[in-house]
Amino acid sequence: MGESSRSRLKKIGFKTSVRNQLYWFLAAVFVLFGTVYFWPVPKAKSDFSNVLFAKDGTLLGASLATDEQWRFAPVDSLPNKLVTSILQFEDQYFYWHFGVNPVSVIRALYQNAITGKTISGASTITMQVARMLHDQPRTLPQKIVEAFTAFALELRNSKSQILNLYTQLAPYGGNIVGVEAASWRYFGQPFTNLSWAEYALLAILPNQPASLFPGKANDKLLEKRNRLLTKLYQNNKIDSLEYVLSIEEPLPTTVFPVPKVAQHLLFTLKDQQSQQRIISTIDKNWQIKTSAIVDRFHQLFLGNGIENLAALVVDLETGTVLSYIGNTSDQSADGHEVDVIQKPRSSGSILKPILFAKALDKGLITPTTLLPDVPTFIDGFSPKNFDLGYEGAIPSDQALARSLNIPFVHLLQKYNYEQFQSDLIGLGFSTISKDISRYGLSLILGGAELKLWDLSNTYTMFYQHLSEKPVSGISVMKSQQENDVDVSQISIWNTFKAMTQLVRPGMDKNWESFNSSQTIAWKTGTSIGFRDAWAVGLNGTVLVAVWVGNADGEGRAGLLGSTTAGAVAMELLNLSEHQNDWLDNLKPIAPQFELCATSGFIKGEHCPETIYSNLSENADRVGVCPFHTLYHVDKSGVSRVNSDCYPLHLSTPKVGFWLPPIMGYYYGKHHLQYSGMPPWLANCNEEYSPMEIIYPTDRSVIYIPKGANGNEKVIFQISHSDRNAEIFWHLDDEFLGITKTNHEQTIWLKQGEYKLFVTDAHGNSISRSVKIVSE
Repeated sequence: MGESSRSRLKKIGFKTSVRNQLYWFLAAVFVLFGTVYFWPVPKAKSDFSNVLFAKDGTLLGASLATDEQWRFAPVDSLPNKLVTSILQFEDQYFYWHFGVNPVSVIRALYQNAITGKTISGASTITMQVARMLHDQPRTLPQKIVEAFTAFALELRNSKSQILNLYTQLAPYGGNIVGVEAASWRYFGQPFTNLSWAEYALLAILPNQPASLFPGKANDKLLEKRNRLLTKLYQNNKIDSLEYVLSIEEPLPTTVFPVPKVAQHLLFTLKDQQSQQRIISTIDKNWQIKTSAIVDRFHQLFLGNGIENLAALVVDLETGTVLSYIGNTSDQSADGHEVDVIQKPRSSGSILKPILFAKALDKGLITPTTLLPDVPTFIDGFSPKNFDLGYEGAIPSDQALARSLNIPFVHLLQKYNYEQFQSDLIGLGFSTISKDISRYGLSLILGGAELKLWDLSNTYTMFYQHLSEKPVSGISVMKSQQENDVDVSQISIWNTFKAMTQLVRPGMDKNWESFNSSQTIAWKTGTSIGFRDAWAVGLNGTVLVAVWVGNADGEGRAGLLGSTTAGAVAMELLNLSEHQNDWLDNLKPIAPQFELCATSGFIKGEHCPETIYSNLSENADRVGVCPFHTLYHVDKSGVSRVNSDCYPLHLSTPKVGFWLPPIMGYYYGKHHLQYSGMPPWLANCNEEYSPMEIIYPTDRSVIYIPKGANGNEKVIFQISHSDRNAEIFWHLDDEFLGITKTNHEQTIWLKQGEYKLFVTDAHGNSISRSVKIVSE
């Protein structure tokens, strides 16, 4: 073989060797890359504190993570000053290495070898993240594992993501983990608003969190912080003025307590939401002021054994919740931990305005339609007004303003309580879903339970619909989807107008006398047994809803909506900006109807005075006034006559206001000018009885309670259209006596069947059967 051949073979062998080495190198790189790419990286703990912020970023409250650490959920970005401080202290070459800094490793090996002990760990920020993810003892094999984890982190994440992870995992002393929790605990403010000195402190704390933190070894901590500030100055990261001011800034000496100004909302949202970082709509100033008012009234109510109350303030235009006080902050109060805003409670009469609006819209009433307010017995249900009195007949808006029970029971019966339940469910009342037979007509008097939240939502939607804003209802986090309100704007307006007539508590009773007073549409309610006091009011800017009572349902005498919840609501409303003419400005265009001024029905031909009112298009369904009647009297003007019994050319026509006997009987007690219709002339044969039996109802069955010795007291009541009439009473064949003006007879009866028979001096008579049985 010649020289040239051997030379060629050597060149071929050399090329083959280089090629093989290149292949091996590429294979090694590929294996290393694959190893790093598929290297298992432990997941960061996802067990975070539940944190609640106000709309301006103020911390309202937080709960410990399940491992008793203050650990806030990660944020999207970090302040540049914080990043600069961390990199200057921990890893100046962070943006230049791939997880492990070879220069730092060589330097650390040299320093450790020279000194014979470990004085430098050569850890980059990425390796520190790897160490915190693994959370294992620091050994050489573990260091290698962490190095591969660091490579994997760099390969799969951006530098900013790694920095965020570092600040999320870093320990800051005690049970504080993560930079945001540290900022709130050490400085009492968000980590986006700190000074250079505070950022420098946050940068050095994770280095020795067990031995150096505010309140412990402050001299060493101060020296370490100032050393970093000097480095920042020398590297032109801060100017001389910032440096001097930062050096002089003292260290915090203790930790700030985590705020607890919205704890009930925090824990309610914790149960409702999957996210652990909640930016709410709460206004910090409103929350603090509301809390102070609630705490003050709580101390006042405690004297009467009333331990709990809740309040909600809503921006009417947007539906956003401005303050949310789920209960008292008094830890010694029974039931203080219950968020009453979200708990169903007996409604009292707080639903009456909704029925009023619905009845207006359906054309069952006008704002001034007379409603019956008389003793009422409907299938064993006998509602009573709070004052136990009767008006006979009362305009519907006054019945609402005075919150009379009996007129609204009659109105609900006319409206249909099954329909009203369906309407309430459609408006978002989530707890009124039982079989309607469980409620019956008591639905309007507190027979159902509802949430303060749902109540506030409905009245807010009413306002939004009236003001032609998007009907979103209320929200404490983000706007809800648009809803429908199946009530006309004019019916809502008339309802709010009626609600402004409600008498205000305390010094606000004469509010109309002061030009500066607010126009407030509001309603209160008190449940049976004085267990729940409600108030809801709006002034065109905010809606305020308040509940007062005991979370365990214990009733207390004096627990009235007007004097407890109403007083709180009025004070909260007085905190708000307002315009007195807000309701007038919102009056919508609507059909105008001519009404009888006395009865509130559509004007009839005999109505002497009329008024005009803007109403829903269905208002004509209410009917023509039935109470103004044309009649004739004889020459004396004392007796009523007709053509069958008296020459009409000798009679005098008149127009009178006449109510049915029971209504007229009680109406006349409050309206002395009411005289009813004159009695019929003796020879006239009109089928009319001026009398009506109030109680008992026809074919009544009355039960004798156990232990009553076989007797039951029965109070018979009769009404007569003539207030001066004498009534003669008989029970079976026994004469009971004569009554005048107040027609009542109290009788003790044994078990058996009886017939009541009564007559007046003109021969008008009426009878009723009654049965007394034992239980």
